[in-house]
Amino acid sequence: MNNPLELENVIASTREILAQLLVMSADDIDENSSIVDDLSADSLDIVDLSFQLGRQYGCTLPKTSVLDHAVAVCGDASEFLVNGRITESGKQLLEQSLSAYAPEQLKAGMQPAQVFAATTVRNWAQQCRNLFNYLPQDCPDCSSSHALLNERQQVVCGACSARLVPADGDEVSRRLVEQFVATHVKETV
Repeated sequence: MNNPLELENVIASTREILAQLLVMSADDIDENSSIVDDLSADSLDIVDLSFQLGRQYGCTLPKTSVLDHAVAVCGDASEFLVNGRITESGKQLLEQSLSAYAPEQLKAGMQPAQVFAATTVRNWAQQCRNLFNYLPQDCPDCSSSHALLNERQQVVCGACSARLVPADGDEVSRRLVEQFVATHVKETV
């Protein structure tokens, strides 16, 4: 099914939510602002942001980090982390994650905490929007295959107006890691 969310609208929503959480003007929040480094958000603010974005759009954003999913898929993170720093493969994995980090945003050798601190408003909006690429193929109520936004900006079926929910964020994130590993990581048997 098509993804009816426009990234610019999700960025605007993310900025509004952060403005409320951080008690500041949305005009002072740029899409490229780092939520931790530039806006001084703490871990509770991040949890609130995730919850509120999910509530607004009717989805469940990932609660587990991409690197933790990589450990679950591979048994360890040695392909993605060496001495507590991301490798080139780790950087590429993060670029292909739901958050869609830009190539110039991350560097091999960064610590995971530095990646977290560099995560921007745009990354959070992309994570939310990209999750809607994983809507059911057809509406579970009427089998239509067209989604749209209703007047409340909720993703609904274009035929019967049933609310449509994408796959769980952790499920999608793990699936993306599995795809990355299958195509980029060499077997070490």
